[in-house]
Amino acid sequence: MITWRRTAPVQASAEDTFDVIGTNVAANQPKWEKEVQEVRLLTAGPIGVGSRAVMVRREMGRTRESEYEVTEFQPGASIAFRHPHDALGFALRFRVAPVATDRCELTVDVSAEPKGALRLMAPMLRLGFPKRCQRITDSMIQLVEASAS
Repeated sequence: MITWRRTAPVQASAEDTFDVIGTNVAANQPKWEKEVQEVRLLTAGPIGVGSRAVMVRREMGRTRESEYEVTEFQPGASIAFRHPHDALGFALRFRVAPVATDRCELTVDVSAEPKGALRLMAPMLRLGFPKRCQRITDSMIQLVEASAS
C-alpha cells in the first residue's frame, strides 16, 4: 500500500474550506486538479455518504473515467472517497479542523493499493506519489483561499 498524509494551514474558515472541498467537490475538483476534466454526479441530491460520481481524467494523452463513492461525510468536518473499480485501489480523506474563525487546518490522507499487473509498477508509483499529492493539495488550498477572499 502507498500512503501519503499532510496537514496544512488554510487561511479560510473551516466552513468555507469544507464548502469548497466537500459540499461542492464535484464543481471544484477540476479547478484544483488539472488532470480532472469534469465530475459527473450519478446520484441525486446533496453530497453525502453513498453519493457516487464519475471523474473524467486526462493523463498521459489518454482520457479515462473513474467512478468514485463518498464513504464518509461529516458536514464541515470530513469527507472521504474510494474508487472501488480503479486498478489503483485509490482512497482519499479530507479533514477540516477550525483554528480560528478565519483559519483552519486541512489534513489530506491518500492511499493507493495497486492491483493486478499494476502491482509491478508500485515502486515507481511510490516515488512519484508524494510530489503529485503535494501539488494537488497545494492547488486545493490555493483555490480555497482565493474563494474565501
